[in-house]
Amino acid sequence: MTPPESFIYVFTGNGKGKTSAALGAVVRALGWDWRVAVLQFMKSDRDTGERLFFKRFFPQVLFEDLGLGRSCKPGEHKAAAQAGWLRAAELLQKFDGELLVLDELNVTLGKGYLELPAVLQALRERRAGLNVVVTGRYAPPEILELADLVSSIEEVKHPFQSGIPAQKGLDW
Repeated sequence: MTPPESFIYVFTGNGKGKTSAALGAVVRALGWDWRVAVLQFMKSDRDTGERLFFKRFFPQVLFEDLGLGRSCKPGEHKAAAQAGWLRAAELLQKFDGELLVLDELNVTLGKGYLELPAVLQALRERRAGLNVVVTGRYAPPEILELADLVSSIEEVKHPFQSGIPAQKGLDW
């Protein structure tokens, strides 16, 4: 069987580690001198370890935050997601690289911030040779069907269940 020209990978589920898995793919791609872009849909411009790392050590990685932070906090999350999607749709056609990560895209779809048919069409019609990683819980069945690889990360135990907040360096 001849492999496709490019792949779509999806990391979903209710467990912690979906973004970490995507960033592992980024590190692997950088090892092969691939050009990489990371768009984070539901993350704000608050400092995170991953953003600081890429800014400091791999400034050539296009790393953009397109969201307002956690959707339980007030804000125009739908408008931010829609503006972010315009950027993602542009990169799906014009990014001259080998890997595009659409972090938390599934959340924007699950919450109804974006129209699924438009997202599916853009993913199908992406520029030849562009691999895409999509992360986030609530992955629609249609995204799972379109993907070449799907990994579901399930929560077994998490410090948050004991009232322990997210930890700098481990969680952000």
